[in-house]
Amino acid sequence: MERAATALPMRRQRGVVLLIALIALVAISLAGIALMRSVDAGLMITGNLAFKQTAAQAGDAGTEAAIDWLTTNSGDLGADAAPAGYFATWRAACDLLGTRTADPDDDVVWAPGDDAQPGCGMVAAAVAADRLPDGYSATYVINRMCDNAGLPNDPAIFCSAYQSSSVGSTSTKSGASYGQMPLSGTTQQYYRVTTRIVGPRNTESIVQAIVGF
Repeated sequence: MERAATALPMRRQRGVVLLIALIALVAISLAGIALMRSVDAGLMITGNLAFKQTAAQAGDAGTEAAIDWLTTNSGDLGADAAPAGYFATWRAACDLLGTRTADPDDDVVWAPGDDAQPGCGMVAAAVAADRLPDGYSATYVINRMCDNAGLPNDPAIFCSAYQSSSVGSTSTKSGASYGQMPLSGTTQQYYRVTTRIVGPRNTESIVQAIVGF
């Protein structure tokens, strides 16, 4: 007696393809989101670097403004000119970057018009807006590299300076010198210019330059 063939049940296989498709779709979606985030992060980093570089370049405007001021006031550099951001000493107690100590009393005040901190006594001067890119502001301080105010040839004052040999001098050496500088020739005092630049996206840079004058 022959038995009729029995069909295998198919109910258990229903929906398997749909489940696999959903899992694949979720995986593709997650990969796409990760790729978008990676691209957005790259664009943000690139933009921040561009702002940072522009801010650093804007620091040249502070140095140029300081040199212009030194040139204009070359006969009055033995004493502080606080409204102009000029100080006749190097102010070793000042924390120029605000990172050396946690005490704000020794910080430079970078906002013109505010009161100086008691442990530093320096308030920055503003750079004219026409010297800067749009959206940026900058302030600077100038420090003469001397330990006391007064004329640099005063024996009681210690200054960093550059002395070049004059024509006919018995010495053939020149270069950085300190104190009273025994070489004869042209003397240039050193001045340190520190400029703080603030730009878009809270970009902040601090640029220092040493100039001889």
